Amino acid sequence: MTRTAGVAVWVLAALAVALLDTDPASQAIVLAGAWALLARRRAAGRRLRPLALGLAVLGAVTVAVNGMLSHTGATVLGVVPSWLPLLGGQVTAEGFASGGSIALGLVTAVSVTAALSLVVEPTDLVDALPGPLQHAGAALGAALNLVPATASSFVAVRDAQRLRGWRPRGARAMVDLAVPVLLGAIDRSVQLAESMEARAFGAGRRTRMAGGGRSAGPAAVAVASVVALASVVVISAAGGLSGWYAYPVPTVPSVTPLALAPAILVALAGALLPPEPR
Repeated sequence: MTRTAGVAVWVLAALAVALLDTDPASQAIVLAGAWALLARRRAAGRRLRPLALGLAVLGAVTVAVNGMLSHTGATVLGVVPSWLPLLGGQVTAEGFASGGSIALGLVTAVSVTAALSLVVEPTDLVDALPGPLQHAGAALGAALNLVPATASSFVAVRDAQRLRGWRPRGARAMVDLAVPVLLGAIDRSVQLAESMEARAFGAGRRTRMAGGGRSAGPAAVAVASVVALASVVVISAAGGLSGWYAYPVPTVPSVTPLALAPAILVALAGALLPPEPR
C-alpha cells in the first residue's frame, strides 16, 4: 500500500472515532495522535504554527460564543441584562463547558484532516484516487494546494507592505493586504489553468508520476486504522459509548479501557507511518 493511501485510511478512521465518540477523553487522545503525526511526518516546508494559531482562535471563539449564548445550566456565573439581544440571560459554567466540548471536537476534526495537506502532497492524493474520480481529485488537489499558497502569499504581501511603511490601523487598512493577495490568487489560478491546458489535461488518460512505491508501513497504518474504525462502530452499536453531556450538570468523562480503546488504537496507528522517501 502506498503512503498516501495509508494516510487517507487513517484520516477516515480518526474522523470516525472523534465524531462517534464525543467523550472529551477520547477526542483528546485522537487530537494528541494527530498532532504527533503532523509534527513527525509533515512534508518538507510545511509549517504547523499557522494551523495551531488558527485552531486556537477557533477554539476560543467557539467556547466564548457558546458560553454567552447558552443560558442553560445549574452553575450560574453571572446574569447579563435581558435588554441585550441574544446575550441577555444567565451565564453558566455548563455553557462554557459545552462550548469547550464542541471546540475540542472541531479542533480534533480539523487537525486530523490537516494530514491530507501537511503530510502528503496534493498530487499524491490525485494519484491515489480511482480513474473515474481523477477530475474531482485534480480539483481537490488544487483546492488543498491553495491554502498554503494563499497563506504564504499573505505573509509575503504583509512583509512587503511593512517595508513600505504600512501599519495595520483598523479594518480599512486590511484592504492593502486583501487586494494583492486576491490578485495573486487569481494570477496563480490562470497560470494553473494554462499549465493544465499545456499538458493536455482532460484530453485522454492521465499519466502518473513514479512515486515511492509500496511498503509495509502504510499497510500497517491502514490495518490498525480499519480495526479502530470497526471497533468504534461495534462499540457504539452495542451502546458502549455513553458520550458526554454538559447539561444540566457536566458528567465525568469515561476512562474505561473499552471506551478509550478505539482512540488509543487510532492514535498509535499514526506512529506506524514511515517518513516520506527522499
